[in-house]
Amino acid sequence: MEIRTKTCKSGNVWKLVNECWKRTNAWGHRTNVIYNSYDYGDHKVRYYNRTWEPYAYQSCMLGAMQSIKEQELNLYINNYKYKNNIDRFKKGEKEKVIKEFESEEIAKDIEEVKEAIRNRDFEQLRD
Repeated sequence: MEIRTKTCKSGNVWKLVNECWKRTNAWGHRTNVIYNSYDYGDHKVRYYNRTWEPYAYQSCMLGAMQSIKEQELNLYINNYKYKNNIDRFKKGEKEKVIKEFESEEIAKDIEEVKEAIRNRDFEQLRD
């Protein structure tokens, strides 16, 4: 098991808990994401042969952060629709809402963590 920690500019702490699993015909990585002591979700990647990522768990961590971003974006869109009492977006309205989401703290944090994963820029590394 490996724990990677990233403290964002906003002060929020993201922990990525990585582990390896093995079955008879495949193996893989699992990443559990913890956001400010809250278990945010997990992501699992299965490999049949070998992985070509620059370092262990990178693709699994990026996948976890991408699925969290999609989840948060969908929640933001649904909240926007509910608050404005609309069922469907007009032309160009969804893009406007997505831009608003990109300026939210959670979206900035997710992008900052994804950049840290790409650059292997974490505060701690414990095995």
